[in-house]
Amino acid sequence: MNPQDIRATVKIRTRLLWLVFAAWLPSAIAIGLVARSEYVELKSSALQDVRRLADGLNSIVERELDKRFVMARTLSASTALQLNDLARFYIEASLATKGMDSWVALYRPGRQVLNTRFPYDPLLAVPVPELALWLTSGEASYFDRSGPLVKQPLIGVIAAQAITPVDFNVVVAFDPAVLNSAISKLSPSHGAIVSIVDKDLKVMARSKDHHAWLGREATVDMKQRALAGRDGFEPSITLDKVPALTYLSLPNRHGWYTIVALPQETLDHEARHAAVKAIGLAATLLGLSLLLALYVARSVSEPLLALEEAAEELGQERVPQLLKTGISEADRVARALRDAGVRIKESADVLEAKVNDAVARTAEVQQRLADAQKREALGRLAGGVAHDFNNLLQTISAALHLMVATTPEGPPRRMLDAATRATGKAADLVKQMLAFGRAQKLQPAAVNINDFLLKVCDLAGKAAGTNINIHANVAPGLPAVFVDPSQLELALLNLIFNARDAMQGRGEIKIHAFLAVNGLSSASPAQSAFVQIDVSDNGPGMDASTLRKAFDPYFTTKPVGSGSGLGLAQVLSFARQSGGDAHIVSEQGRGTNVQLILPSTTAVPTASASASTGAVAAGRPLRVLMVEDDSLVASVVLSAIEGMGHCATHCLNAEKAKELITQGERFDVVFSDVVMPGAITGFDLAEWCQTLQPPIPVVLATGYSAQSPETDVVVLRKPYDLNDLARALQQAAGADITPALKG
Repeated sequence: MNPQDIRATVKIRTRLLWLVFAAWLPSAIAIGLVARSEYVELKSSALQDVRRLADGLNSIVERELDKRFVMARTLSASTALQLNDLARFYIEASLATKGMDSWVALYRPGRQVLNTRFPYDPLLAVPVPELALWLTSGEASYFDRSGPLVKQPLIGVIAAQAITPVDFNVVVAFDPAVLNSAISKLSPSHGAIVSIVDKDLKVMARSKDHHAWLGREATVDMKQRALAGRDGFEPSITLDKVPALTYLSLPNRHGWYTIVALPQETLDHEARHAAVKAIGLAATLLGLSLLLALYVARSVSEPLLALEEAAEELGQERVPQLLKTGISEADRVARALRDAGVRIKESADVLEAKVNDAVARTAEVQQRLADAQKREALGRLAGGVAHDFNNLLQTISAALHLMVATTPEGPPRRMLDAATRATGKAADLVKQMLAFGRAQKLQPAAVNINDFLLKVCDLAGKAAGTNINIHANVAPGLPAVFVDPSQLELALLNLIFNARDAMQGRGEIKIHAFLAVNGLSSASPAQSAFVQIDVSDNGPGMDASTLRKAFDPYFTTKPVGSGSGLGLAQVLSFARQSGGDAHIVSEQGRGTNVQLILPSTTAVPTASASASTGAVAAGRPLRVLMVEDDSLVASVVLSAIEGMGHCATHCLNAEKAKELITQGERFDVVFSDVVMPGAITGFDLAEWCQTLQPPIPVVLATGYSAQSPETDVVVLRKPYDLNDLARALQQAAGADITPALKG
C-alpha cells in the first residue's frame, strides 16, 4: 500500500471516527434527556398515585364516619330513648348494627349504661370519668385508647339526644382496624406511608407500625401545615424520622385528614436508576459505533462519497438513486437509504392526510361541544323557571276545575273549557322545555310498540284533521323499548304534528317500526339492540340550511305565533337521554323522514291503567295535612280538598308540619310540596313520616325537582288534576274509591 493510500485510509478512518462521535453525542444527550424525562414521568406518576390514594382514602373515611353519624343521629331520636325504655333501645341498636363492624354505647353524664357488644344489663352503670366530651346538642367524634367495657382502642361518634334537656348521648363506636383495612385495600405503592388523622391531628390509622402510633399526635410541621391550610406536597420528616415528600389532603367534612409520605430514598433511587441506565446505554452505543467505524474504514474508500451523496439527498427529502458500487455492504446501505427515502415520503403523505382528518374531526367535536353547552344552558334556565311556572299553572287549573263544576253549559262554561285547554298546552310547553334541556328526569319502562303506536295514531288522527292519513306498520316480533312512555308519546305527537303542518293539513304520514343495529335497519333480532321508528311525510321537505338547524331549540320555519320551535329539540333530547339517537333525512320536493332510534328490552311490558275521568272521586272523609309554601296554590287547592269532604290543615313548610305531628296532631295523610323554604324537602318529610309508629302515608306534588324519592311514595306533577289528587289521597290512606256522579 503506497503512502498516498495509507494517508487516504487514515483520513477516512479519522473522519469516520469524528462522524461516529458527532452522531453519538446528540444520541447520548437525547438518551440523557429521555432518561430524565422518564424519571420525571415516573415521579409525576408516583405523585399522582399518592394524590389519588389520599383523596380516595379521605372520601372513604368520610363515608365511614357519615354512616356512623347517621346511625347515631337516628338512634338519638328513638322513641324508646325518649321513653327511657333502654331494653327496647338495646334491641333497636342491635338490629341497626347487625352485620356491621360497629357497636352502640349509651352514655349518661359520667357513666355508660348500655353497650351492644355485651348482653343487655339493666343495672349496668360503668363510670367513665375520663370521657370529658359530653354533648348537650349536636354531634362529635373522639378516640379512646381503651374503652371502659371493650378494653381496646376505639373510635366513636357521638350524637346528643334529640330532646331538651339531654339525658343521653348515643355513641356508635368501631375498631380503628376498620380504617387500617381501608388503607390495605388501596395497596399503597412506592413505599408510601399512609396515615389517617382526626381533626386534632391524632393518628387514627397508619399503614406502618399502626399500634405503635395509634392515638399519637402528628408532627409539629404537619400541624402547622394543617392549621395554615397548606394541603398538597411538601418535604417533611415522618414520625419515624424518615425524610419524605409528604402529601396532606384537604380536610373532609368531619375535619379528618389523610397524610401520605413518599420516602425521599424512593425518589432518589428512581433518579439513580434512570442515570445509570442512561450512562450504560450511551456507553454501549459509543462502543458499538466505534467498532463499526473501524470495520467500515477497512472496507470503504470511494463508495463512501457515493453514500454521502445519497445521504445528502435523503436529508433533502429526496429519494436517493440505487447505487451499484460492487461492495455488498455499501450496496445494502445504498438500498436502505433508498427504501428509507421511499418510506419517509409515504409517511409524510400519510401524516399530511391524518393531520387534515384530525383538523376536520376537531372542528366537528368543537361544534358538538358548543351545541351541548348551549343545550345545557337552556336546560338550566328551563329547570329554574319550571317550579314557579307550574305552581302558577296549578293555581289556575285547580281554580278552573272548581269553577267548571259549578258553571252550567253556555258561553261562560265554554270560556272556562278554553282556559282549561290553554292551561294544558302551557303545561305541555313546560314539559318540552324540560325535555330538550334534560332538566326533567325520565321514568323509563318497557313499552309495547305495537299497542303504543295504535293508541298514538288514534289520538293523533283525531287532532291532525280529516285530510291527513296516518298509517302505522310494525315489524312482526318487535321487542319492547325501554323509554319513558309519556315522553315517547310527546315525541311521536310532535313528529306527527310537524309533518301535518309541513303538508299544510293535507297528505299522508307513514310510521314504520323495525329492528335496528347501530342506527341501520336489520332483519335479524340477534343483531339488534335498538328499535327504529321512522315518521315520514310527503311534504315539501327541507333545504340543507334548514336541515342543519332543525334540531336547534326555538328554531322554527312556522309563522310567528304558530310554533315554539321545541318539538324536534324535545325529540332529539328524549332519544339521546334514553340511550338512543334521532336523525332527519330530507330533500326539497321529496318529503321528510325522521328516524327515532330507541333501546330495546327483553322485559315484559305492563298494561298501563288509564286515568278515569269525571268528577272528583268520593271516599271516606280524611284528615289531611297540606304542606305548601305557595299561597296561591294553597288558597285554591285547600278549598278543593275541603270541597271533597276532607278536613284540611295547612302548613307553610316541613318544619311546621313535623312540629304539629310531634305535638300529637293526628292526620290520615300528608299532602306536601317537594321544594319548600327551609332545610327539609318534601322527600325528607316523606321519609320521616315513614319512620313514625304508626307511619303516616304521604302524597307529594312538585312543579320541578331533579331529585327522586328514595321511598315508594306517589308524586303528582304540577299542574295536576283534582281527580288525580282525590284518588291519590284515598289510595294513600288505604280507602276504597268510588267515582262521584256528575251533575
